[in-house]
Parts: sequence; structure tokens; C-alpha cells
Amino acid sequence: MKKTEKIRYEIDPHNRLVYEKTGKGSEVPGLRTVLDGEFEIDKNNHVTYHVKKSQGYDTPQQVKLRGNWALDNEHNLTLTLDKWGNQIAGNKLTVESELIDAKGDKLSFAVTSKDSQGNDHIYILRLGGRWQADENNRLTFNIEKEAGITDRIILRGAWEVNQQNELTYTYEKSLPGKEEKIIKTIALKGYWDIVGKHRITYVLNKEIGSEFDFKVSVGKPVGRGLEYEIGVGVAPSKKTITLFGSWKVSKNSGLLFEMPYAEGKIRSVILGGWGKLDKNHKLELRLQNKIGEDLGIDVKLSRRILEGQGEAFIRALRSQKEVSIVAGVGFRW
Repeated sequence: MKKTEKIRYEIDPHNRLVYEKTGKGSEVPGLRTVLDGEFEIDKNNHVTYHVKKSQGYDTPQQVKLRGNWALDNEHNLTLTLDKWGNQIAGNKLTVESELIDAKGDKLSFAVTSKDSQGNDHIYILRLGGRWQADENNRLTFNIEKEAGITDRIILRGAWEVNQQNELTYTYEKSLPGKEEKIIKTIALKGYWDIVGKHRITYVLNKEIGSEFDFKVSVGKPVGRGLEYEIGVGVAPSKKTITLFGSWKVSKNSGLLFEMPYAEGKIRSVILGGWGKLDKNHKLELRLQNKIGEDLGIDVKLSRRILEGQGEAFIRALRSQKEVSIVAGVGFRW
């Protein structure tokens, strides 16, 4: 193939790769070739199209492509080609696909293709990376490639927190030949942490730093747990999310906020604070995080929560104005 020859790529309605040779080096300019095959993404997030059958006798067994990953408005996976090799920079390829799963280090898409014999094929494409929240509290997936290059996929649909404390993402998708759209929801498995006065995090994979660090209002105690207000989007849409859980006091650890998460497991956030008994004999606490910073949250808990924690602590509460609970250490007076 001559250096001056360029190849224009596209994807046909059946998710097959089509190429067309262009430029002075092309002996038959404008000839389009449809390739039967499947896309595959490697560990460096590069894509290769493996050819099973083509219309031409001189086509390659595989086609390697390089570019930047993104999602279109229908949540189809797209690749905008760069200047690598003989591909044309700016050439945008859209794979008709369905976002089906999100893990701490993976984003998965189902792809349906049809070969030249009319047979359907379904396979999965997986991109590797890690999750972060952007400056507008949107969910973003950072796809890391060689030489420090990172593509960023922004999920522009709605996210919520369900009663199992799972973060769920919902988007709409059109069906071919139909006017109405279908609604798709995926759950991101992780756990919550209360980091600061205006910060909560949702951890998906601690080892690689895959987590959402959200900017929120001061937490508000409610009957089911802690309630936060959050703004999402460039023109922020305000909404309320609740971290569901229950309170415990440990004389060795401090105040525990126990939250259910994936598969019925319980995750305890260890907190500290200053406590006293109010006139109704309830335990009144001003919460602090793990390093002793004020969270701005005041909670009132029944004295029953102190059962089994030691009469010495209760006597201290009765005799003093305030008693300290140190996160990870327990009671001090």
C-alpha cells in the first residue's frame, strides 16, 4: 500500500466495518468493501476489527484502528479516529450498542451484528478505566491509554441512590423503526463514605482510585439515615439523595453509621463527635469525620443505643456537659 493512500472507514447498519481507499495511491478510488467480522478491544483500550469474510480478495484479516472513545446521545459507543496509520483523522465510527454493565474498572456494551448470510451475532465490548465525578457531579469513566492519554466518557443520563444504597444510572434509548424509547438502568456496585462537611464518596475500586467524590450540602439526619442535597449538571439540577442506614455506638470504635450495600453486606462508617444527654435523656451528638473535622451534622439518638456500652460512659454523660467520642478510638471523658 502506498504512503499517499488513505482509507475512509465507516460502519454499516449491521455493525460491519466498511472501508474505502482514497488518495493518489488508490488504484480503484471510491471502491467500498464491506467486511464481515467483529470488533475487539485490547487491554490498552485499542480496537481491532477481526475479519471473518469480505467482498474482496485482497482484504486484511484484521484492521487496527486508533482514536478517541465517547458516547453519542443514544449511548452508542463511538470512536473518532486520529492521524495514526493510513486512517483519516476525524473520521467518526459509531457502533450501534447497548450499555449493559458498569464495574469499578470496566464499562461493557452489547453489540449485535449481521453477517453477509443474514446471521445475527451478539458479542460484548469492554473498555477498561476508572470512575470519577466531574466538577458538575456527573458520572465519568476515564479510559487510560499509553503515554498518559485519557479519554473521558460522560454519562449524561440520571443517577439515583436506591434503598440498598446502590448508585443506579438510567438512560433512554431508541429502538430501530420505533418512535418510543426504552428505559435502561444499570447498577454500579460500591459503598459510601462520609468524607467531609460537603463531601461524600462512592467507592467502586479502592485499589485503583475508582470512586465518585461528590460535592453536597451538609447532611441532614432523617428517620431512614442521612439526607443530602446535590446539584448535577452544567446547569445544576437540584435533587435529594438519602444514604440509608442505622446508628450504633461502640465504646472501642466510636459512632458507627451502618449502611447495607451489595449482596446484603453491611458497611460501617466510623465517626466521632461531641455528645451529651439532652433534657429528654436522648444522646445528642455533633458529628466529626475520621480526622476530627466538624461535619455540621447534629443527631439525636435514643439512650437505648448505649445498651451494653458501659455504665461508666452513661455516668459521664450525666455528670458532664459534654463527652468526646473519637473515631476509631471510642469514648473519652
